[in-house]
Amino acid sequence: MFAGVFPLGIVLGSCSKWKVLAEAGGFCGNYDYGLAETVSSPKHPPDVCVTKETVTLGRHLFYEKDLSKNRNQSCASCHKQSLGFSDGLPRSIGSTGKVHPRNSLSISNPGYFSPYTWANQNLNRLDNQTLIPFFSENTRTTIEELAISGKEHVIAARLRENPKYPGMFREAFGEEAIDVIHIARAIAAFEVTMISLRSPFDRKALSEAAERGKKIFESDAAGCYRCHGGPYFNSDEKGNIPFANIGLYNVENKGDYPDHDLHGPIAALQTQGIYAITRKSSDRGKFKTPSLRNVAVSAPYMHDGSVSTLREVLDLFDSGGRNIRHGVFFGDGRKNPNKDPRIRPLGLAEAQKSDLLEFLRSLTDDCFLTDPSLSDPEEMPPTQPKHCNESIEKNLNRR
Repeated sequence: MFAGVFPLGIVLGSCSKWKVLAEAGGFCGNYDYGLAETVSSPKHPPDVCVTKETVTLGRHLFYEKDLSKNRNQSCASCHKQSLGFSDGLPRSIGSTGKVHPRNSLSISNPGYFSPYTWANQNLNRLDNQTLIPFFSENTRTTIEELAISGKEHVIAARLRENPKYPGMFREAFGEEAIDVIHIARAIAAFEVTMISLRSPFDRKALSEAAERGKKIFESDAAGCYRCHGGPYFNSDEKGNIPFANIGLYNVENKGDYPDHDLHGPIAALQTQGIYAITRKSSDRGKFKTPSLRNVAVSAPYMHDGSVSTLREVLDLFDSGGRNIRHGVFFGDGRKNPNKDPRIRPLGLAEAQKSDLLEFLRSLTDDCFLTDPSLSDPEEMPPTQPKHCNESIEKNLNRR
């Protein structure tokens, strides 16, 4: 779901009943997220009412394979809980078997920040994002994912025929409104509850090596915090999510990233990031800076899954970019003319890299990865570690 670029420009309209409730801040704002008093609740679009009933429905729909044309995939197919709601593949595979041009983004804390997806800085509504896998089609830069374009009535009929859904929709929306709009709102409501704030970092349970790594991460010498700052490790010093060219490519030393129009089928339908939207030359190769929460379990990395391990990620940033010496995408990314100036050679020692890795591993929230309320409701719930019964830290480690 979080892999694609929204091709249709669909914007969810307002259901007047729920709009009034959202603006009143009553019915839509009473969900118990289980947060400490000093931790703010996540935000959601005004048309998405986060209630026990909508979240329950959304959870079932998130894992529902009947939402795909071929009844073989659900949202969870590309967003597996044990992998931080990523899928472990370099690039996701749609329900029709086609390979997506993007790596599946991990999902955590989507109610605390936007925009969504790798290469659309304008996509700020979670319910709109939810529609991407439903309606994406085969184009020069996208594939069919759940592939229900023109089949919306078929999907609705399947849910109506399932004994559990008519009642769940009535409880969630006050009417048996089984359609794509309400499906998207329910899934978005469930995703808002995907809150990951109980890692060793949050619980102040860092090992000595992780503490050293934290200091390196926050140092001006390494400068990791300048792009991966804030409580979700994805914002710059002004609190904005950066879209940056990190020197991953410099195809033929022309400043290019792999691009289907320029490099043909070998580029796997890829584009050069937000340049596809802005058409500004300086935006070539700019992709969203992802959150580092649960990063140790969400390999492979980068927008195209081309970096296999977390250690390779550190080596890439330590070098100030990636130099590809052979193959169709050869070129020295370290010299990409559009590379973000914050990406520079660091000269880290092996011990420093080891400590940094330990810090990044400390961002793994095993309570989130095993939270029964986020798991497949039709399967045996995961077993949680004992410390998951503790409350979320009252004071987040904010910079």
